[in-house]
Amino acid sequence: MKKGANIKTILVILVCSFCTTCLFAQPGVTINATLKQPQLLMGDQTQLVVQTKTTIDKPITQWFNLPDTFNHIEIIGRSPVDSSLEGNTKIYNQSFTVTGFDSGVWVVPPLVVHAGNIQAGSAPLELTIVPATLRDSTYHDIRDIIEVPQEKTPWWYWVLAILSVILLGVLAWLWWKQRKQKPAVAPVNRSALPLLEEALQRLSKLKAQDFPAKGEWKKYYTELTDIFKTYNEGKFHDGSLQRTTDELLMLVNQRLSKDVLSELAETLRIADAVKFAKYQPDVTRSTIDIDVVEKNVKQLDSMK
Repeated sequence: MKKGANIKTILVILVCSFCTTCLFAQPGVTINATLKQPQLLMGDQTQLVVQTKTTIDKPITQWFNLPDTFNHIEIIGRSPVDSSLEGNTKIYNQSFTVTGFDSGVWVVPPLVVHAGNIQAGSAPLELTIVPATLRDSTYHDIRDIIEVPQEKTPWWYWVLAILSVILLGVLAWLWWKQRKQKPAVAPVNRSALPLLEEALQRLSKLKAQDFPAKGEWKKYYTELTDIFKTYNEGKFHDGSLQRTTDELLMLVNQRLSKDVLSELAETLRIADAVKFAKYQPDVTRSTIDIDVVEKNVKQLDSMK
């Protein structure tokens, strides 16, 4: 930028500052504008922060209008006007994100607000935009496509690949051998009795132990659900013993009628409440639940 232009810009700023001070400095109303970074690289951004203070009896009636582009400065973002009250003073705040793409010293003019017939203006600000320095500004012409000779794969790549294949083969063989040698899973039914007979025998024994009368609710419902799951696992081999209540109900959904399934769902959820939430139903409910399990076991046994 030329020296004469710099002097002219400085004179404009001084004149604007003097006029702003003389014309807009009014008691009770002030406006202050600041640039967080007064010097920027071309295309960089900074914040223009504006704060206005006035008294309650002199509210702001007209806010300044700052266009999106002015004096080679561009506004790429602006916040809404925020106000707060400190005693008898009302404070207004607004910030702008500004940038510039033309190098030089540019002026943000005085920002004027009105409080009734009173005007207040900020001092003008100077923003310097500096062009980015290129490391190499030499002109480079477009060159022809160059054929790059294909490099041969080093021999040790092939050795590494062969060793990896052999290692994977050994691991697969060890896994298969270990899986083959796993002991067979013992049958679910714990006695030589048929599944239905074993389940009914366990239910009869559970009734005789009379756990509810002794206040041993957890023992009672733990055994009750185990009887149903053990029978279901032995009958259908579907992993019932490891299932949650919801998963178990989904398994037997297609095997039981809706009425029987609804009763079973209520019984299993009561059992969960007893085991995990220390819920204590009455003795009558415990009798109903054992009958529900017996009814479900018999209906499942009738299926092929």
